[in-house]
Amino acid sequence: MKNFIIDILPKADFTQVPMITDFFIWMTNSSIALLNYIPIFFILFALIAIMEDVGYMPRMAFILDKIFKKFGLHGQSTLPLVLGGAMVGGCAVPGVMSTKGISDERARMATILTVPYMNCLAKVPFYTLLLGAFFKPEMALMMFFISTITIFIALLIAKLLTTTVLKTRQTAPFVMELPPYHVPTIKGVFIRSFQKVWIYIKKVVTIVLAVAVILFAMLEFPGLNEESTLKYEKQSLAYLSKFDKQIKNNKYYELVDTKKEVSDLLNYYDGYRAKRMAATSKEDAKQLDKKFKLINANYYTFLKPKRDKEAKKINRAIRKLSRDRKKVLREMKNEKIENSILGMTGRALEPITKYAGFDWKINVAFLSSFAARESAVATLGSIYENNKADSKRAEEAMAENSGYTPLHAAAIIIFMILTPPCIATMIVVKMQTNSYKWMIFAIFFPVFLGIAMSSLTFTVGNIFSLNGVEAMATFYFAIVFITLILAFYPSKSINWKGGLNKV
Repeated sequence: MKNFIIDILPKADFTQVPMITDFFIWMTNSSIALLNYIPIFFILFALIAIMEDVGYMPRMAFILDKIFKKFGLHGQSTLPLVLGGAMVGGCAVPGVMSTKGISDERARMATILTVPYMNCLAKVPFYTLLLGAFFKPEMALMMFFISTITIFIALLIAKLLTTTVLKTRQTAPFVMELPPYHVPTIKGVFIRSFQKVWIYIKKVVTIVLAVAVILFAMLEFPGLNEESTLKYEKQSLAYLSKFDKQIKNNKYYELVDTKKEVSDLLNYYDGYRAKRMAATSKEDAKQLDKKFKLINANYYTFLKPKRDKEAKKINRAIRKLSRDRKKVLREMKNEKIENSILGMTGRALEPITKYAGFDWKINVAFLSSFAARESAVATLGSIYENNKADSKRAEEAMAENSGYTPLHAAAIIIFMILTPPCIATMIVVKMQTNSYKWMIFAIFFPVFLGIAMSSLTFTVGNIFSLNGVEAMATFYFAIVFITLILAFYPSKSINWKGGLNKV
């Protein structure tokens, strides 16, 4: 899909990429980030339907009700937390949507507000990036911390909410009929799954894409100043001049003796490389070669020069020019991000986030990921990518170029754990609570909590000279200890009769 969109969009004139091209690529990436999860949502909703029809879900809820009740939750909170990613790999959107059947109003609200703390699938690439960059030897241990701490955080937050802002909400006793086991029907499972996915597409995707438009504008404007534009134009002309000198006496020179022709060849070459990497079989590669040969037979000669020495010279020159162009484009993009509205916002937040070890780049990554968490990885990859080696992995480039230590990485991971997954989740929170107030609360409370906990971890780590793993372990066991202590603190509930009883 992305390659098709790129094919029909206006092409770059060396380093001058049309804004409409950037915009549609951005929107395509945002759409793909959302649409990629539709099959996962369908599977999750299908599993819900199967477990409900079989009769397993009521029994699981019954077993866990006694534990959850100590934290103000409900036996029926089990499914939303599992779907949200009780370990790693769920999604908060279906998790929040599945709270609709919880009869206990207070527990339902607490579940809605705690499901976003689960490890949704969109956060996993971000964790993988940081673990690969700073915790390779301890990756398994760190992943264990990340995977399991969210359960304790959710229980802790639920306890705090139900004893404070939600304490006046009405509760209801856990009454559930345990249905007999029976085999679900394929038709019933499919229809219910499709209906829920369609609700997601209609009510979430449109709003998220609108947010993506706003984020694009915030990343693009005000753009490069006149001085920077002139600097990059000079660099581009220098690279083009160097390329021209290398092939001046080549018999194919007339085919690439203007800037437009060189740009066309570069776009042809880069397009082929991108699609060739996506080819999954030899047959696909053969079909791709035929297609590109039909598009421009002369340019194809430069791609596959074989024994043609003159074509080989152009092949080497165009490969070098392609790397040079990518370097200029990366530098332009990084400077544009730094000077953008979002970049300036990231810098404005530095006085607050510096206590957690965050600089403006991390701030920008988190801000840009509000539409979809995957954007954080793309943003950091763009900022920290090594200009001298296109093949360098993102985690290697970040480890070398960011200036962060494992302690910084631990603080960043803690912030990511505590912050809400994406705007899609927040929209579903609004849908389920029917209140913008709770949506705003679900956005800002985790952010403030994340900054506070990250700052505390980073500060304590610096005071006691802890490394990243030690800081993460300290945070982990502190959360577990506090959660277990709060389990013994009795909470009061306004039950369905209106009386005030201890639970």
